Amino acid sequence: MLKVVQLSILIPFIFMVGCSGLSKYDDNEAAAIVKGQEITVGDLRFLYPDDTALDYLESAIEVELVKQEVKEMDLDISSNLSDEKNRNEFKKLPPKNTKKDEGGKQIRKFAKAQAKKLDMTPEDFQREYANKINERNAYINTYLEEKLGDAEADVNDENWIEEFGEEYHNLLEKLVDENEDEIEILID
Repeated sequence: MLKVVQLSILIPFIFMVGCSGLSKYDDNEAAAIVKGQEITVGDLRFLYPDDTALDYLESAIEVELVKQEVKEMDLDISSNLSDEKNRNEFKKLPPKNTKKDEGGKQIRKFAKAQAKKLDMTPEDFQREYANKINERNAYINTYLEEKLGDAEADVNDENWIEEFGEEYHNLLEKLVDENEDEIEILID
């Protein structure tokens, strides 16, 4: 289940296209406040291309709510952090000469673009990005296991994937609804 969630979270980050821009905002400016915790423009800019970052604000709010919920429930995320081998593998930038690996090409292209705007090397960006995604996924997976159980799934079963997606969406929707009064969106 962990791999399914990781892929379902990572792929849209890289491939989604939108029409919003963050260039008019300062990185330290709050994009939203979720139960007292700021999500800054810089947080969004780090994880997403500037032209699509605002499209992910709702998702960032959901992740922040999940993170806070896991902490409030005093749950340990360590079992959902990627093992060191997988973490180290994800921290590596795909090779420059990647010819047939389209996913590798996209990851490399994304890392190069993000690194350039953040004044980092692509390798440094990829390491930091991997750490952030690993932590986010650990919080999400811990939350899902607590709420939905730790059932192993057949990722080739379309019904399971659809049911899981619907349950996950419903959980997030409920969490947002329960905390609606404590969410303030400051930019659009």
